[in-house]
Amino acid sequence: MSRPKHPEPARFLPVSWREVEEACLNIAEQIASRSLNIDLIVGILRGGWIPARLLSDYLGVYRMGAIEVKFYRGIGDHAEKPVITQPLVTEIRNQTILVVDDVADTGKTLNTVVSFLSHYGPHKVFTATLFVKPWSIIRPDFYSRETDAWIIFPWDRAEIIEELVSKHGMSLEEAAKTSGDSIEFVQRMFRTRSRFTDNVDR
Repeated sequence: MSRPKHPEPARFLPVSWREVEEACLNIAEQIASRSLNIDLIVGILRGGWIPARLLSDYLGVYRMGAIEVKFYRGIGDHAEKPVITQPLVTEIRNQTILVVDDVADTGKTLNTVVSFLSHYGPHKVFTATLFVKPWSIIRPDFYSRETDAWIIFPWDRAEIIEELVSKHGMSLEEAAKTSGDSIEFVQRMFRTRSRFTDNVDR
């Protein structure tokens, strides 16, 4: 059976910090139930770093690493293939690795990272994401929920709201409602981004 095609985002799913914590705890429980001995948790930057840190805390695995992959250019818009722009710089030979990202959308980012790490002789590489899309080419070993919506995480709210306004023609009020935020909070975010950008550009 073929997987569903990747559609244009028709709806959005704003996620709260508490829901992020709950999703990470769900994943930690799945891992603990299998009695896995994880040596290192690797967070995919940027979206996977915070879930990776939470899983480090929940599982008591204190060795962490980061790997940066560039793929998405915007809502529903991504490059042809992901590119590793910051490789992992810690030894992983004969170790069991947990690779963490926020979402498996196309699945290509996870696929690229697992393939990259496999060249360095790990014992085993497991994958975990908070969310997985139905059309992802890879099914993470651990995940909390499947959705076909475009997810608005707490760590990319300002970025997505700005895009909803500048590229998708939403008013600030509509974008605030879409993200689940008050208009006052969104206005503060925009003022801060604008003030910082103005200072940097001077």
